[in-house]
Amino acid sequence: MEKKKQTDDYLYLKHAIENMMPANKILGLKILKIQSGYAYIQIPFKEEFIGDFIQKRWHGGILASIADTAGGVVGATLLNSIQDKLNTIDMRIDYLHGAIIGDIFAEAKIVKNGKTIIKVDIELFQNDRKDPVAIARCVYSVLRDET
Repeated sequence: MEKKKQTDDYLYLKHAIENMMPANKILGLKILKIQSGYAYIQIPFKEEFIGDFIQKRWHGGILASIADTAGGVVGATLLNSIQDKLNTIDMRIDYLHGAIIGDIFAEAKIVKNGKTIIKVDIELFQNDRKDPVAIARCVYSVLRDET
């Protein structure tokens, strides 16, 4: 039987992801909601994230980083200890339309929590949840500490 995480565990996880991971600090990542198998994050717009300087659109590589990060955040909700390891092994992203100046939101949900892999679906959107700018599926290898 899988033991349930306490609210304090998610608060620590939120703090660690937002404040102790340098890449997430660069992104300005804020976790708006986190629970087992689900995460909802926000990345505030920065001029440095523009990839198309003529149309002022987000760089696709930044969007891919956000998707992978959101997948890792939700994957971390299924880990049992700080000794567990989670690594990206595959990622697919479909860009649906350009992301304009403004914050990006990511909603990540677990598709499969297996013994050695975790699959996550991620949607990136801006003002309208029903109009995502990109959708992604990430697969992570997971090595759970058995001690």
